[in-house]
Amino acid sequence: MKLSVTSLTAVAIAMTVTGCNDQQQSMTGTIHQQHLQAAELFADASRQANSELTALCQSYDENQLEAARQSWQQVMHKWMALQGREKGSEEALALSWQIQFWPDKKNTTGRKLNQLLKQDTVWTAADIAEQSVAVQGLGAVEWFLYEKPTLLQSGKGCQLAEAVGDRLQQSGEQLAKAWQANPWQQLTPQMALGEYLGALNNQLDYSMKKLTRPLGKPGSPKTYQAESWRSQTSLGNLKANVEAMQLLYLADGKGLDALLRQRGYGVTADQISNRFSSLLESWPETNAMVPMLKTKEGYREILNIYNGLEYIQIALQDDVATELGIVVGFNATDGD
Repeated sequence: MKLSVTSLTAVAIAMTVTGCNDQQQSMTGTIHQQHLQAAELFADASRQANSELTALCQSYDENQLEAARQSWQQVMHKWMALQGREKGSEEALALSWQIQFWPDKKNTTGRKLNQLLKQDTVWTAADIAEQSVAVQGLGAVEWFLYEKPTLLQSGKGCQLAEAVGDRLQQSGEQLAKAWQANPWQQLTPQMALGEYLGALNNQLDYSMKKLTRPLGKPGSPKTYQAESWRSQTSLGNLKANVEAMQLLYLADGKGLDALLRQRGYGVTADQISNRFSSLLESWPETNAMVPMLKTKEGYREILNIYNGLEYIQIALQDDVATELGIVVGFNATDGD
């Protein structure tokens, strides 16, 4: 049987659509695997951090304190991969506040932990779960390790700290469980693509707020709005954010970068890819943001990082969204 020209055209179109759908479904699967792996790595790191905290309480010395601090920094960096994306598993997103309370510009975490220390209670993870999110996560562990490490030499301080560590580990395990299912599997390819771009856009927006809040106005930085100001690791955290966003953008050669190139928008792909690379290559050597905020040169360096992130965000919103036909909604952090 011979096919007419019209029939052949229809078949060709159908094959093209099927190919595009298969490609975008492969992309969705890769993006999900990235999130799942990041959640599992965070869960592993939260268990290790909790273990080191317990060991510190059992045998307090400077070496063990440093080991606990290093483990805390590791779990913090693992969290940066997912922080602020606000797309995907609803169960996972619901855990964000209990994993990290930020900004803590009024030392809410410290005040509330001091209140708990005054109570005649044998604290457990279940008890901590009923308290403010300010005492449930990464910031609370940071407070013990960096601001009040001497409390970890006392039975009462350790008892509360270990309950907080147990709660953080519990949240990490819940996060990994929540990401087991692919939340984008049932979406149309174009809707899934919109969620993908939205996740990257939201994380960029969140990361930029981690700069604008402490930057304040020239000459008047707001240092207590910097993330992890107690441990002086704010800039190291932000670098982990940027590295995670670069991985999300590339998605093992199946992400936005590849899709742009396949559709003839290599110039846009190069601009975004090069900006990620240049940002990371020129990153300041220090992990601490607060000292940089206090000098003109350091302030300018941080402002340059912000400008680099803004460049990527504008390219995503104005160029990528238009070129790939994606409707980008409001950011999860708009309006605060």
